[in-house]
Amino acid sequence: MHALKTLLFKILRMIGIFALVYICLLLYMVLSERRLAFPRAEVDKVSEEALRKGAMLCHVEDGKKLQGWVVNDSLSETVLYFADRGEDAATFLAHAQKMKGFRFVTFNYRGAAGSEGTPGEKYFFSDIEAMVGCAHAESLIFIGHGTGAIAAYNSLASGLGKGAILVDPAESFRSALSARYRIFFPEFLSRTRAEMNFENSETPIPIVILDDPRRGEVVRNLLNRHSEKFVQVERKGRSLIDVLQDELFKMKTN
Repeated sequence: MHALKTLLFKILRMIGIFALVYICLLLYMVLSERRLAFPRAEVDKVSEEALRKGAMLCHVEDGKKLQGWVVNDSLSETVLYFADRGEDAATFLAHAQKMKGFRFVTFNYRGAAGSEGTPGEKYFFSDIEAMVGCAHAESLIFIGHGTGAIAAYNSLASGLGKGAILVDPAESFRSALSARYRIFFPEFLSRTRAEMNFENSETPIPIVILDDPRRGEVVRNLLNRHSEKFVQVERKGRSLIDVLQDELFKMKTN
């Protein structure tokens, strides 16, 4: 009997230790949420140098300047790219130069790479509206990657463009963080509220493309919850650039 009590005590002690460690990790993640949701993107020096001639700035609320670039500026059909969290938007635009027939514009979020300011949710939506204005185009097509799909979808839902392509889209920052950190960041603990706004029933239906298999769970959850809001296009062995080129031409001709 004494041996059994000793064993139970050891088991309970181990459970207590694991519970304490888990609670400490949860607390750390919650306190670090702003940095996790809005990390400072590292500069992609190679891509930014390749786009140097098309460098531009977008002046936003409170006088901060967002770093941006434009490619094929002489063309009228404009695509505005919204990067994923922690991504230098120049990385995508450097590859987008291979696509023909479109003017491409992108900006880094506040505090990301070469943009001024402190990263965070406070100015997320107002900065997005400023980016749309700084694109200087009458009719836009949006491409959103990861959490950038939130900016792309909400801009489309607000009537600021005619179409959108969402690559590995996350419905919210909460779902993106929860999918990445699992039990160490349950979705209900998130204080970041930026998410896709589905209130406008007349929003044009965006295209969804799964590029990174590791994002499959997030994308499937989005499509399962809102199947009528999106159309998924399969890559079928094609490169992402080729798929984007085909879908952009379809939007252009419709």
